[in-house]
Amino acid sequence: MTRRPSRILLLASLSLLLNACDGTSSGNATPPVAAKACDAYAGEPLSTLNHYEGLAHEHSAYSDGDPHFIPADYYRIAREKGYSFVAGSEHSDSLDDGNFISLHASCDPTSGHFDLGALEYCFLNPSLDKLFKWDSTRKQAQDASSDQFLAIRGFEWTSDVFGHINVYFSENFTNAKTDGGFALTMQTFWDWFTRDPKTPGLAGSASSPTPFGGGADGLAHFNHPHDKCLLNNVPLPALQGKCDWNDYALVPAAVERMFGIEAYNDNNRDDRYLPYLVRALDKGWRLSFIGSEDEHFAKYAVEERPKTVTLATGLSANEFKAAWLARRTYALTPGQHLRIDFDAEGHPMGDRLACNAGKTVPLTVKVRNRDGSDFKGSLQLFGSGSDKPVATLDQASGTFKVPVESSERWYFVRVHGSDGKSVAYVAPVWIKGKS
Repeated sequence: MTRRPSRILLLASLSLLLNACDGTSSGNATPPVAAKACDAYAGEPLSTLNHYEGLAHEHSAYSDGDPHFIPADYYRIAREKGYSFVAGSEHSDSLDDGNFISLHASCDPTSGHFDLGALEYCFLNPSLDKLFKWDSTRKQAQDASSDQFLAIRGFEWTSDVFGHINVYFSENFTNAKTDGGFALTMQTFWDWFTRDPKTPGLAGSASSPTPFGGGADGLAHFNHPHDKCLLNNVPLPALQGKCDWNDYALVPAAVERMFGIEAYNDNNRDDRYLPYLVRALDKGWRLSFIGSEDEHFAKYAVEERPKTVTLATGLSANEFKAAWLARRTYALTPGQHLRIDFDAEGHPMGDRLACNAGKTVPLTVKVRNRDGSDFKGSLQLFGSGSDKPVATLDQASGTFKVPVESSERWYFVRVHGSDGKSVAYVAPVWIKGKS
């Protein structure tokens, strides 16, 4: 007598067959695709971003740099040494038309570095291009730029009460010594920085293309935090608490174009700026990280000075503006030439993510040497509200997982070498839970 399969066995067989067809049987399981926690990235594909290493914050005879050199020299030297860009920043104190005196220490008999042999260069040859330094620098930058190299004109706004700021790409400039920003108020600078270039105002310069026109076409970063507070200890109540740009008081109208802050400056400075970076971010500034040479003695593009890497689609001014507005930079200590890939669920460094609350977001970092060889080191993750690392990976590449919270929080990675010292600061990402 033939026995019929039981109903239970038939159903079980049918279930196995269906599972086999859709690939979910235990023998042929296809891992389910994990749901993304965050909205999709809408910017340039990560695969199109190139790592351009270059120089920031250079000085020449046009301000208080070596009197033998002009901006064309630091553009040329950097290009010859294989760098991709230079962002110059002559002090605006000496950019006004007709001012052709170099303020370098070798030109000052009281400085202790006076050089009699430099005197003929201290008073720059008053030819037309030297008499009009701001316009001449623009022409020198244009002449130095090509498809393979970008020369950027900029200036440094220098207040020894509030701090220094570098501005790039603006048509006009302003001078802290004449706009009231040296010791009286930061407001004049912010008014200039947020005013249309064609609109005159109280701050600015008569030597600008639009006399006393604004700087709303410029991009800027904070320089060497807490270093230029020369009047901070003067016992005048009006000066107390003004250092570090009024203690990083947020200026909403300036946030978008105030894109960075120096993490390394001059001869490295190790991590002495870390508490100030954290404070600025906690105050609401969305800042990328810059490594600046801040060179005054013509040692341009040397191993002893920090560098900056910008992730951009190309070497045009517009592509760099877009990259800096997107906060896609990382800062390198002297002698380090790293290439750092960063991915936050498909988003690059510098981006703002809107994610599902209660989820976690993977932050993947891969560090290698510029020549492609392995880099030996470790990674530290920092997050909102503290200058102590919240997590560490004892390897140069890896993934951190950070929680999504209702309020926006920032996270950045600091790279350390095998000796334990920091070698790079990677731009933050900002993560916020969706309402």
